[in-house]
Amino acid sequence: MKICYYLQFVILIGISPLLFAQVDYQTQIQPIFNDNCTSCHGSNGGVDLRSYNALMNSIGNKYGTNVVVPGNPNASGLVDKIEPNPQFGNRMPNANGIPQSDINLIRQWISEGANEVATSNENNMQLPNAFKLLGNYPNPFNPSTQIKFELPESAQYSISVFTLTGRVLMEQVGYANAGVASISVDMGSNPTGIYLYQVSAVVNGKVNFIGTGRMTLIK
Repeated sequence: MKICYYLQFVILIGISPLLFAQVDYQTQIQPIFNDNCTSCHGSNGGVDLRSYNALMNSIGNKYGTNVVVPGNPNASGLVDKIEPNPQFGNRMPNANGIPQSDINLIRQWISEGANEVATSNENNMQLPNAFKLLGNYPNPFNPSTQIKFELPESAQYSISVFTLTGRVLMEQVGYANAGVASISVDMGSNPTGIYLYQVSAVVNGKVNFIGTGRMTLIK
């Protein structure tokens, strides 16, 4: 409630809330789940609310997508389930739900991009303005390398590795916050050679091609 009153106050006096730090997941959102949700949603099966990574990789079977859609609380199954009259099944965590102030805080967090760490408006201005592949390092490597790319907003990423003949060797999917992402790819089970990789990101259901690179594994 204090946070809601605070936001109302800064709006009332004409100060934009974006000048202040965003909602922090670890100190403001995770405690809500710990107090109300993890007793039922705290396993590797189904929706897992024990941690940020578990939540962001949870798929709502009825909704057919991740339960959190960064930047869009109305499309997030998590929000639908904690508000009255959800689209599927009963309201969670129980018939009475959680306080409206907590729901508002979760909605605000998702609207701000569902970041794990709160960022200030000054930091937001320094974010990349486009998706961009930065390459991989080290290269050559053995057995793993870090693929780096820029994200103007938080997104689910996909890294596909191919042989020079176009055969897909592996696909790696995860979630990364806005900024520069550095993802480790382990090629230890593959022979020495030159490989291609392709990186893409999904935001609000739209696939954004980031780039294609070449890397060399030397054993």
